[in-house]
Amino acid sequence: MANYRGKLKHGFVIKDKTYLDFEMREASTADMFDAEDIATNATPLKYVGALIAKTLVRVGDFDAGSEFKGPFTLQMIRRLHPTDYGVLRDALGEAEKLGED
Repeated sequence: MANYRGKLKHGFVIKDKTYLDFEMREASTADMFDAEDIATNATPLKYVGALIAKTLVRVGDFDAGSEFKGPFTLQMIRRLHPTDYGVLRDALGEAEKLGED
């Protein structure tokens, strides 16, 4: 399964450092259930935010897989500029397309 890589326009601020590049993987069924536990799909903005947090692999050198650096949280996604939220929302679809190939 290939991961989607992209760039944010305004950046993801983590520990007073701003990162533009990101990597996201295709969402699994488990990710969708977990995101729904955080935010029902009746609240699409929050649900997609939770799904983004579940599927982000890396932002800059902040790695979701590291016990010292991850995971990403909905609160982190909430702090994004709306344009960057849109970039990551669109990246969910791009990651899904890569998974289908």
